[in-house]
Amino acid sequence: MSLEMEPDTVFISSAVTFSNETGTNITTLTSPEQMPPMMPPQPPTDPLLEFKKYALIITNIIGILGNFLVFYVFTRTKLKRPSTSRYLAATAIADSGYLMTVMLVSMTQHNNMRIQNRVGMCQLVQFGQHAFPFLIRWYLTAVVVDKYIGVMWPRKKSKMCTVFRAKCVIISLAIMAIVCYLYVTWFFVSYDIEPPVCSINWADKRVKDSWTILTRMDAIVNFVFPYIIMFSLTCLIAYRSWQYHQHSMSAGERFLRRRRVTTPEDKEFKTTPLLILLVSFSLLLCIPNSTSRLRELSSSDFRPQITETTLMINGLFFYFEVLNSAIRIFIYILASNSFTRQLGKILFCTHRCKKKKSDNRELQSCHQTSIDGNTSNVKTVGTSTEGIV
Repeated sequence: MSLEMEPDTVFISSAVTFSNETGTNITTLTSPEQMPPMMPPQPPTDPLLEFKKYALIITNIIGILGNFLVFYVFTRTKLKRPSTSRYLAATAIADSGYLMTVMLVSMTQHNNMRIQNRVGMCQLVQFGQHAFPFLIRWYLTAVVVDKYIGVMWPRKKSKMCTVFRAKCVIISLAIMAIVCYLYVTWFFVSYDIEPPVCSINWADKRVKDSWTILTRMDAIVNFVFPYIIMFSLTCLIAYRSWQYHQHSMSAGERFLRRRRVTTPEDKEFKTTPLLILLVSFSLLLCIPNSTSRLRELSSSDFRPQITETTLMINGLFFYFEVLNSAIRIFIYILASNSFTRQLGKILFCTHRCKKKKSDNRELQSCHQTSIDGNTSNVKTVGTSTEGIV
């Protein structure tokens, strides 16, 4: 049995009737903006309610901690030198912001905490849920473009893909996200009812039509373009890598490679498995939820039907997208030995490095003491020799 949402009837009425002291009924007209939104019809029971209640919180916490480590590795170790590392560090920040907004919404919905439905937090969280996915997709697209240039023109990458240009692209995309998604803060309003609601005023036809147009434009910019660019360029990178490895497997080429130094082309092809795995996971985990949203936006009335099956499918698709932002650190560990070594140094070598520093200081102090002792002995011997003479 399907249950259809009716956003056109958000407000019960624009007239409020009450009784005065004489007992006569008085009717006053109230504007739709002053009326709280009517709660939509009770949807079917969500089969994944318990799963969402705990799985989202655990996934978000693990993902935020993992993205913090990713950001630290790509900005404070030897891996910060390539321009690609700047994009991956920026992607980690965007992933953390998105996971934080999802966690706030989950705590509000499943733990009865007034966080996301407060005035100010309502607009801020909704802005983050639109801006951070935009940055995640386009930062990853910038990684693919950077790697495509390195694979196709490896000798030109040092001039075309610099750290300074990477910083300019990151800042430009961040400014674009802020400017393009400021409209979200105007559409969403927190209504002080019990329970509080963070919603759009669907009763106003102008608001509904404007929101529909802007959301469909955002779907093209946020879903269609980056996915097409990532998929196309990744296929070309994979094909070029296959050609390179086929050529390097020949006997004569192996003999020559033993006698020559590593070229920039060799370094680029060593890191292509990481990029292919990163993009593949992103497309596999994010495209289902994006497709579901595009199907809802393409409907004529902008109102999807809600059943238990659709709730379960949409809940799983949404969790897959959240999981994509939380498991990047595991992809880096599986596909990059250099990342694993740097992460191991950060996690397990901190105490050893401190101990080595203290030991080195003790050795230096002992060495300095021995040098001072030898100098004093030489002076004493010189003085005694002069007395004998």
